[in-house]
Amino acid sequence: MTDKMSLVTMPKWGLEMSEGTVSAWLVSEGAKIAVDDDLMDIETSKIVNTLTSAKSGTLVRILAHEGDLRDVGAALAVIALADVSASEIDAFVAATVSTEVAGTDTAEPTAPVAAPVSLAPAPAIQSQTPRASAPVPMVADNDADFVIPASLAAGADDSAIAITPVARRLASKHGIAVNSITGTGRHGRVSVDDLRGAVIAAGGRFNVVSALRTNASAGGKRADDSQVPATPVARRLASELGVNLHDCRRTGRHQRVSKADVEVAAYRSNPAQESAVTAQSSVASNAPLTKLPSAQLSSEPLSAMRKTIAKRLQDSKREAPHFRACIEVEIDRLLALRKQLNNARNDANISVNDCIIKATAMALAAVPAVNIQFDGSQVTQMPHADIAVAVALEDGLITPIVSRAETKGLVEISNEMRDLATRAKIGKLKPAEFQGGSFSISNLGMFGISQFDAIINPPQAAILAVGVGERQVRPDGDIGFRQATVMTLTLSSDHRVIDGAMAAKFLQQLKNFIDQPATMLG
Repeated sequence: MTDKMSLVTMPKWGLEMSEGTVSAWLVSEGAKIAVDDDLMDIETSKIVNTLTSAKSGTLVRILAHEGDLRDVGAALAVIALADVSASEIDAFVAATVSTEVAGTDTAEPTAPVAAPVSLAPAPAIQSQTPRASAPVPMVADNDADFVIPASLAAGADDSAIAITPVARRLASKHGIAVNSITGTGRHGRVSVDDLRGAVIAAGGRFNVVSALRTNASAGGKRADDSQVPATPVARRLASELGVNLHDCRRTGRHQRVSKADVEVAAYRSNPAQESAVTAQSSVASNAPLTKLPSAQLSSEPLSAMRKTIAKRLQDSKREAPHFRACIEVEIDRLLALRKQLNNARNDANISVNDCIIKATAMALAAVPAVNIQFDGSQVTQMPHADIAVAVALEDGLITPIVSRAETKGLVEISNEMRDLATRAKIGKLKPAEFQGGSFSISNLGMFGISQFDAIINPPQAAILAVGVGERQVRPDGDIGFRQATVMTLTLSSDHRVIDGAMAAKFLQQLKNFIDQPATMLG
């Protein structure tokens, strides 16, 4: 950092974070920034969170664009704290990038990279002749890959429209009015896909991928792609097929071009050579020849969050010997207490799940042998019942933690859980609020699920699966019957550290608290 400029870097949110992906920029270059202003959404292996500014000034240079994967500490942007010239910014960026390259073994460009256009697969190019009998008025464009209908020609001021930086650049370059386009991106912003869909629906042409190929081949010559990160197999296959790596998506690890990316680029450039692509690809991978399907299937790589969820749960399922114990509990008294508290207090909006959290915390306090973490060799006794509660997100799930739940009342737990769930869904949780925990709860009862088995969330040693409360007829005495609301609770435990008797003891304690909910108020 200098006296005039400050560097925005990839933060480290939690001990396990090593890299993050720029999910969306919330400001654009030239914007005035204040301390704690939202800058961008960053997707880590656990959550999508928002990075805020630590400095006030002007955002003068964006170094990492949407979709870019960067290591912790990598440069993302430059904020000017005072008036600076373009040459000063260039010198500052060049020194920053040179420093980063000197400290890494990966082959990355040593100069600032121009803002890339979205590399999402483009839909089939529409004919320039509209389907309707009457011709659709078009706006002349020097770029043949972009033919903009007159109905979408820029006119009224659209600066207030929420739109991604990449989409804004494209709309400005090709004179596309975004006022009438509905945004489907994050936070309702207009994305490149929204622009493409609107232009094509109006009878125009919008071919981002072809435009990238043109830009990559300056003066009709193939651009040097030796510095494009790619796997060895992908680079060899690209050379054999005559594919420039600049034309390829980068969906491999650390945003390298993969073999599949080269195959897609080769097919798009000349679909007639499909068989040649298949043959070369099979030779490169020593795999048997297979014919690509005539219809291109829609596919996309797993998000960083989804990959982490998959790995953690697969490791847990493989390493921890799960065993399950089920118990049925009647919750009519609990429902009655919940209704009474909600009616008596204006600040109360207690849910059944809140009551389960409190009862579980009390049971963990009574049976501390279940309130543990286990790393495969050492058991750590947790001092408090820190309950992690599964919350569904758009691309996975996260488990915000109600800490010291055994010390809190039902209203306090309810308010805290509602706040955690809300901030989890908008990416505002702090790492300490979703990492760790001593026990997990997964509740699918609100979806009508009667019973299910949950996978343990390491390093915890147990997780409770909560089903729906169902009205059942039950025996009452020798000849009578009664109706009761019955819920099935399933405890999954790591048999290496929790045996069957201990699991049964915990479930019995949990049942007692639910059967006599007034005991949780003391």
